[in-house]
Amino acid sequence: MKSRLGIALIGMGRMGLIHLKNCMMSPRTDVKWVIRNNIVEAEKYLMNYNLPIKYTSPDRYTDVLNDPSVDAVIIASSTDTHEDFINRSLQAGKHIFCEKPITSNIDTTKQCYDLAEKFDKHLFCAFHRRFDPSLKILKDKLDRKVLGDPRLVKISSHDVTAPPIDYYRNNKGGILTDSTIHDLDLVRWLINSNPASINISETSFNPEVAKYDSELVLVTIKFKNGAMCVIDNGRQATFGYDQRTEVLCDKGVLKVRNKSANLFTMSTSDKSTVSGIDLCFTQRYAQAYQNELEHFLDVLQGKCRLEVNKEDILEVYKLIEAGRRSIDLKTPVNLNTD
Repeated sequence: MKSRLGIALIGMGRMGLIHLKNCMMSPRTDVKWVIRNNIVEAEKYLMNYNLPIKYTSPDRYTDVLNDPSVDAVIIASSTDTHEDFINRSLQAGKHIFCEKPITSNIDTTKQCYDLAEKFDKHLFCAFHRRFDPSLKILKDKLDRKVLGDPRLVKISSHDVTAPPIDYYRNNKGGILTDSTIHDLDLVRWLINSNPASINISETSFNPEVAKYDSELVLVTIKFKNGAMCVIDNGRQATFGYDQRTEVLCDKGVLKVRNKSANLFTMSTSDKSTVSGIDLCFTQRYAQAYQNELEHFLDVLQGKCRLEVNKEDILEVYKLIEAGRRSIDLKTPVNLNTD
């Protein structure tokens, strides 16, 4: 594989712009195309930053697929568009970097991975937390059993501001595939064991939201190695982007705390003031987004294997499906995993 890879970027929302910025910073990528529904806004953005990149709309995506200079496609569009873009891109011989979820259900996701295998192309699901420096340190400590075996994992994951009602109405996968999926992948990666059972309780505080989705879920998982996990995942935490992970082990505890927006503190005789935490995922996981792109490029250049593979994705989807049954049945659900 050549040293500088041609990239096409689909979607110019928040994640799309993060990936565009990281691609422009990497000496190993050359962004050839951006694909956006509103091509007027795409043109305006590229002109404002003087970026020599071609742009088009999704209905002209064939032009991108026919461009031999495009080696890989980054998909950062809405979930309902992923399957079509993935299938067409793979059939055209392009590698895929796709924002989670690959698709909204396990069957179509498996079909996408089967197609990638058929055409011998890489399909990478961007579970960025695996590439966060602090969480990678935590993972290393667990793998080396620095404090013995893990017994209990506690994950708190909450957005700052709840999305508008239209988001809930149009988000077919709901909070489990939109948000909790990150926590489920994280704990599987950390524990390195298959889950035996899952139980999910859910609630919504807004009656209008309750028609479509949950605003808060509480997940408990028991793993086959005896470890347990508790996840609280919600749509709103007004004090900041809440991302905490704690692992209780035989000989102590490992923690990744919330990241402060800056290092400033002020102390007097009667009180201390510290800075608030990051207010957005774009701040908290900025380095992780860069790292996952560089990992994808390493894979394409034959330097390593994908750290997020087909089995990882399908196992997370099995957890989500079992979790949905748990919500419906209001009881824990056992999983048949090896």
